[in-house]
Amino acid sequence: MLCQFTFDNFRSYRDETTFDMQASAMKEFRESLIVDEKDGQAFLPVSVIFGPNAGGKSNLFLAMQRMFNAVSYPIYLLSHKDETTKDIPRPKVKGTDAFRFDDVHPNEPSDFEVYFRTKGQEFRYTLSFDVEGITSESLYRKNVGGTRTAMLFDRTGDKVELGSSLKRARANTSFNADIPYLSFLALNYDVDFIDMAADWITSARFIDFDFRFEELALEKMLGQEDEGTIVGVLKAAGINIDGFRVEGDDDDLENRRVWVRHIVNGKPYELRLSKESAGTRKMMSTAVALDDALKNGSLLVIDELDSKLHPKLLRFIIMLFQDSEINKKGAQLVFTSQDVSIMRNDVLRRDEIWFAARNEDEASALWSLSDIHEPNGNLVNKNAAFDKQYLSGRYGADPILDRLLYWAEG
Repeated sequence: MLCQFTFDNFRSYRDETTFDMQASAMKEFRESLIVDEKDGQAFLPVSVIFGPNAGGKSNLFLAMQRMFNAVSYPIYLLSHKDETTKDIPRPKVKGTDAFRFDDVHPNEPSDFEVYFRTKGQEFRYTLSFDVEGITSESLYRKNVGGTRTAMLFDRTGDKVELGSSLKRARANTSFNADIPYLSFLALNYDVDFIDMAADWITSARFIDFDFRFEELALEKMLGQEDEGTIVGVLKAAGINIDGFRVEGDDDDLENRRVWVRHIVNGKPYELRLSKESAGTRKMMSTAVALDDALKNGSLLVIDELDSKLHPKLLRFIIMLFQDSEINKKGAQLVFTSQDVSIMRNDVLRRDEIWFAARNEDEASALWSLSDIHEPNGNLVNKNAAFDKQYLSGRYGADPILDRLLYWAEG
């Protein structure tokens, strides 16, 4: 499970920023928390990031995606390489998204650190890269509940120092330095701790909903083998679809068609997928990822999950992860949103609500509702009307446009 993600010098985030999935001591929704039986540490099943447009919500999503994909993409590409992919350029990690609004940071590396738990182990993985490539990388681990931390490897540039377990495995330190050493190890060695770390990172799923792309691509992406999962999720969400039929095959995607089946008064009717509502198409494209995350206990990160979804559907998705009878393996959902209808004390814990906004230097900052203090010094009350207080500007990241200067000065 994701414990913490820290990064700096990436897009609008200039300074070190930490996103935390470790539950605070707050008492609301304790039954929804993911508790590690080994040491009793509790983690959040859901977190949502709010804030104004261009505040940094999507850049947090992109920072996580960039680090995870840096490891996952070489593993995927090189493990599937064959004659049909021989002309694909070999992967290279390099940074082109440093903070741009000063004279220093564009020339500095972007730094990322993820702290996570899997299979009784606690890992810290770091990765830094600049416009030329990877500048540093490391992986450390310890037993959950233990006190002794062991180095697996520590890399600076193309030089790698090995920990004892990799020395015993005689891991080669001559490698393609354009990719993470973790990716190289996962592809070439069978080392338990390396496999644990790489498997957890590669199991994370990132979804960025660009509806211009989705409307064109969904029909080509759906597989008949996913029908049961998709229909099951949609019916649970109250969307009355009986099934779908894929017409054509994977070798002729341009002429591929998907027909969605409805049962009305006992009779079947079919609609072309493109005629279904945007919300239905979005649920269809999300259903498999939701099902996979819940069945496998993996991390699912979605940008603008609320777009084109009814608030009740959004709450339904949140509930799937908060219900311990459904989320039995500790899956986690992180998403960005503008829908304040879910910013309620009967939907989310205070530490599950985050805000992102830019300051006067155009640098984004990130903070949790659980960290905000009222003028009297007390934390925001768990029974407060979070949505109303947010819209009134009390939490910062204020989305209200109350300065109509363009028209006032016109």
